[in-house]
Amino acid sequence: MRTALSAIVAMLISACVADNSHAAAPPSKAEKIVAAAKQATGGAAWDAPDGCHEEGTHGDGAITYTTTFSLQRYGMRIDSMRAGHSRSMGFNGKVQWQAVAGDKARSRSDPAGIEEGIVTDYLSINGFFFPDRFPATFTYLRAAKEADRRFDVIEITPKGGRALEVWFDRKTHLIQRVVDTHGSPAVRVEARNYRSVAGLSVAYNLDVFGPDGAVADRGVVTSFQCGLIDNAAFDPPSEP
Repeated sequence: MRTALSAIVAMLISACVADNSHAAAPPSKAEKIVAAAKQATGGAAWDAPDGCHEEGTHGDGAITYTTTFSLQRYGMRIDSMRAGHSRSMGFNGKVQWQAVAGDKARSRSDPAGIEEGIVTDYLSINGFFFPDRFPATFTYLRAAKEADRRFDVIEITPKGGRALEVWFDRKTHLIQRVVDTHGSPAVRVEARNYRSVAGLSVAYNLDVFGPDGAVADRGVVTSFQCGLIDNAAFDPPSEP
């Protein structure tokens, strides 16, 4: 009898533990703000595409670029051209690499290189919209006000990356600012000129400011579309 009773109690305890392990914790304030931002910029329309292609310019038009990135896993590639000279860089989740035309690709898989690849990729795809695909921690930092605008400031730390400050406009729920205080160098990115593209709202202007507050770069998106992508493009190029 004692053996049978012990077995029943053990099964009940196991069932309770199993039920508790599947019970989802209520979303935090930070998670609710991020969810509202996703909804304001397309909601479920972000979930289906395999990835996206983006074209644009940097350096007040001196540099043209094409970026391809995955929305399902870590993977991105940037091909740029300046004064007839091409350069490519990418990240496949395991290796970060870059190559200048005619030269052998240089790859990094050390912790610092992987961290940089994760942070760059995560920000490029708004990885916080996909917490199941790109795990991260979300911490509400503070409320902020500038002129007549109010913001919620959240610290987001992607797994394997570093902490970032993301500013969400309370009225529109759009991302206004990202601050990478731990980067080398520390930078601030201001997002503006949101446009609707196939049901997604995308910032077409990204202004980058350095530690001294001066403009370090101005990015302008000229084309944005999502669909199927070739994940092999994210791997380091093979030697000739």
